[in-house]
Amino acid sequence: MLAFRKPAWWLLSLFIAAEVGFVAAARWQWQRGEFKDRRAREFAAALADTQPAPAADFSALQGLQGDFAKAHLRGRLLTDRVYLHDNRIVNGEYGVDVYVPLTIDGGHVLVNLGWIAADRSRRSAPVLPLLLPDFDAQGLMAPAPAVGLVRGDGAAGTAEPALRLNIEPAVIATEAGLAPMLERVFWPAPELLSPFRRDWQPSGMPADRHRGYALQWASFAVASLVLFLMFHLRRKAVRS
Repeated sequence: MLAFRKPAWWLLSLFIAAEVGFVAAARWQWQRGEFKDRRAREFAAALADTQPAPAADFSALQGLQGDFAKAHLRGRLLTDRVYLHDNRIVNGEYGVDVYVPLTIDGGHVLVNLGWIAADRSRRSAPVLPLLLPDFDAQGLMAPAPAVGLVRGDGAAGTAEPALRLNIEPAVIATEAGLAPMLERVFWPAPELLSPFRRDWQPSGMPADRHRGYALQWASFAVASLVLFLMFHLRRKAVRS
């Protein structure tokens, strides 16, 4: 016959805290997986929409639903304000994403013109293709890149393009005096002869990896429960 041995209060508190933490982490990772699935569906639906969209103004862009949406932007690129998103690796090759603010009716939008190769040592500045101010393109509205842990972006308005670790529309709008600026960015459709590489994909960890982490945290919760019971259940002697 098994009997439960009462654990010390501190051990019980530690066990409960660990279980709550493991379950919370598993739940959060599972929810992130569901969020990434929804985002992937929105991205696929936006790509599948082949109907040309009319040119949108700032208020129309603000009203777009979801993370990804088809859009048509027409305006003037501010080619004297170029922002290079540093450390963008494509097929093992170092490069940068080139962002330029676009002035449209009612406000501004950051346009990701695409990826270009660059010097990994950063001893020489990336060679930018010729940027023309007149802009008219179909594409996708997309979330701005996630902000990393490392800060230290370059300043706006300098003679050279600003090499930045993070692309934050609100920060750039404040630095450059370009309010209002949309929180999302624009991905122009790929062009056959474009000098920019535009293999657009939702950024971040895929949904299946989040679910894998969720199962991992859940297994920690189960293992902790089993070990706790093993150490506190003992066989009770039966008197004859």
